[in-house]
Amino acid sequence: MSDSVRIWYVSGQRLCNFRCTYCVSINDYAKSNAADWPPEDQARFEKIVDWIADRPFRVGVRLATLGEPFASRPFLSKAAQLSTRPNTDFVELVTNGSLLKRRLEQLDREGDISRISLWVTYHPTEIPLQRFIANARFAQERYGCFVVVNGLLFPDNEQQIVDLKQAAEDAGLRFNLDLGYDPLTPHGVHTELQAMVPILREREEDGVARAVRLGVHPELLDLNMAAMRDLRGQLCSAGHNYFYIGIRGDVYRCSRYQALDKDRIGNVLDDGFDLQLSREPWTACGAGFGCGNKEDYLHLRRRGPVDGPLPPSLGWVDRDPPAAAARTRRGDDPGALAHVVSAEPSGRTEETR
Repeated sequence: MSDSVRIWYVSGQRLCNFRCTYCVSINDYAKSNAADWPPEDQARFEKIVDWIADRPFRVGVRLATLGEPFASRPFLSKAAQLSTRPNTDFVELVTNGSLLKRRLEQLDREGDISRISLWVTYHPTEIPLQRFIANARFAQERYGCFVVVNGLLFPDNEQQIVDLKQAAEDAGLRFNLDLGYDPLTPHGVHTELQAMVPILREREEDGVARAVRLGVHPELLDLNMAAMRDLRGQLCSAGHNYFYIGIRGDVYRCSRYQALDKDRIGNVLDDGFDLQLSREPWTACGAGFGCGNKEDYLHLRRRGPVDGPLPPSLGWVDRDPPAAAARTRRGDDPGALAHVVSAEPSGRTEETR
């Protein structure tokens, strides 16, 4: 087992203040605009976080939700608690960014905010770009959080991605662009890549060229598409230095194995559960196809060697800090935004991912 292990845990927190039409939290795992937790899910969450906090090795955790984490004070309290543990390298939260100015203070008061990372995804129908960027910049400059501004590429949002990238660069924020997925794509069957990814549906080569032009990392795009198409013969470090925990506490080497219900390692809520990770740094993937989550496929060996310390994120790969992050730390007053976008959201109120 590696000296430091990365964990992706998806909790059952459901309350969200956005109504995105493409949200992947659907069906049995649907978010809610009214309720935060089913009682049994909150109890599981607290026990699972305590289990993570008690690991005898160093951990970096992407603590994910079905809804918006900053809409839930109980969720933030446990995230803060985890950030104070001596074995915790970082706690990464996946957020829509709308509540950062109102709720980061709780993480600062109750936890070690220097260990908080934020993966902040822009949903243009739900929040004005100027406000979104200001909130992300506030987290980076006022509190010193590791912040990544993320966009999701769909066939009809090219100009919004262009504006997001420019605004992030002007504000000194890390920018990432991922492919948007169709939330109705079945996970357990071999669905065609074009069905999973709307941007690739008409002519795949045109969709790829468009994605790269707008800011998708070309090597990671190649890795992403290869992982979704064919994993036969691929070596992966998942199950050695990384694993996945589902809502009910089930442990798998990755989320794709969980979707296929393949080779469950155990359940952290079971009495006497003894986590046994692989001693081998690389083992053959048995999922076959359909690996579409970056948290998983970044552990494929075909990604190539990774030198130096890893960033405090399960999704970010570049290591050069943006200029503003290197220049301004916690306690400084964020200045005015250089790039002002006046466009308002098109018809919705103020989700996650």
